[in-house]
Amino acid sequence: MRLIVFLAGVAMAASYFVTWIEPPFAGPEFSPAAVIGDDLRATVTDGPWQAWVFLGGFALAGLAALVALMGRASGRLSVLAGASPIVLAVHFYTRADELRNDLGLPFAVDFSDLGAAWDLVSDFIRAGLYMYVGGAAVLLLLGLSLVFSRD
Repeated sequence: MRLIVFLAGVAMAASYFVTWIEPPFAGPEFSPAAVIGDDLRATVTDGPWQAWVFLGGFALAGLAALVALMGRASGRLSVLAGASPIVLAVHFYTRADELRNDLGLPFAVDFSDLGAAWDLVSDFIRAGLYMYVGGAAVLLLLGLSLVFSRD
């Protein structure tokens, strides 16, 4: 199980540097590292709680991978890392109308209809988003398994 926690943690943490979405939406590339750029410190210190949860998920995933590499898989770290995308998804899903207005897209997108939104963006999604979501899902499931399997 430690190997799977290690691989999932590495995948989620490494997705910070891998392209998530390609044009026409985001210009040359959209990855967290490209978007945040050199302003990581400002994002952490001055950013909203969503930035803390987003960036903290990468850090916790990397830490979970490191702990698993050292011979002990941490269920709590895995759960926290894996839950971070869910927290953000629920928050932004409940504020879908505001998000659509803030993005200023030149076409209509109804983010409250997940099927239509997926049909619209699925052709532009790249490996980074799959690494992030897949790693988070595996970390969450294995973390819950580790937390609740202890006596």
